[in-house]
Amino acid sequence: MTQDTSQESLSAALQTPSRRFIPQTAIVLSAAALIAAGSVWLYQQQAMEQLKLDVSRQLAGNKTSTSQLTQQLTENTKLQQQFVGKLALLEAKQAESLNQQQALNNMYEALTHNETHRALSEIEQILGFASQQLQLGGNINGALLALANIDQKLTQLNRPELISLRQSITRDIDTLKALPYVDTIGISAKLDSLISGLDDLPLAIDSYRQAPPQAKESASSSAFGRFSDDLWHQLKQLIQIRRMDKPEAMLLSPEQGFFLRENIKLRLLDARTTLMLKDETSYRSDLAAALRYLEQYFDQKSPQTATSIATLKQLGSQDLVITLPELGTSLAAVRSARTIAERAKQ
Repeated sequence: MTQDTSQESLSAALQTPSRRFIPQTAIVLSAAALIAAGSVWLYQQQAMEQLKLDVSRQLAGNKTSTSQLTQQLTENTKLQQQFVGKLALLEAKQAESLNQQQALNNMYEALTHNETHRALSEIEQILGFASQQLQLGGNINGALLALANIDQKLTQLNRPELISLRQSITRDIDTLKALPYVDTIGISAKLDSLISGLDDLPLAIDSYRQAPPQAKESASSSAFGRFSDDLWHQLKQLIQIRRMDKPEAMLLSPEQGFFLRENIKLRLLDARTTLMLKDETSYRSDLAAALRYLEQYFDQKSPQTATSIATLKQLGSQDLVITLPELGTSLAAVRSARTIAERAKQ
């Protein structure tokens, strides 16, 4: 049974199919579909051509733009190369300028160190001289002037490493300004005035050598009366009695009076010398001796003598001894700065 069924199926498969009837409406629709498809295809072809044309135009424009861009890039490359060349030239000039500046800085630094070294040497000498004058002669004004000059030099140098030295100089200036003032020049001028006026002072004996006052003429009109008055006057001239408080003053001869004046002048000159040396003991001793001679041998009633005695007493009360500071701190500071400068130079 199975074999028969298979043969029937094969026969059926080999038979020609029967024709079917297709309606008119389907044909119309198929034709319309074909027409529409053709229209779409045609539109697509036109659109494709237009697109190709646009793309060709765009490509042509892009090619032109690319050419312009390439040309511009080429010009930019040339400009960049020129700029690089100029930049390299500027860098070379800048490097040369930096080298020159460095060389100038080195030269300036060397010159500055040399100038600083010379200035410190000079400052050390000035400080040493001012210290000697201050300790030996008590010359405070000279020391202040020297320190002021040193401070001015340090200001001109304007070196940071010299700040400690300037501070030491400033402290010494303030210390010297705070010291009591001794008018050495004024005292010396008064001593010179006493010496120059000593020759005009009258001795005590000169007042006794003066002529006595003239006797009044007699009122008597008689010859005997006038004769008696003249005789009495002559007797009084021969014998004069005066009180002498200082007998030793009467023993001075004119030659001894000369040497007395010269001795007083020497005492006053010695007093001026000890004034400069700040030797107060010798200064007071010389003034005391001169005062003693004036009071003992000269006329104290004379205004000149009284003025000279008052001046000597005033000068004798003057204090000369002042504890003067040393400039050791400033000297140590300048020597330290000089050592540092020498090490930096090496």
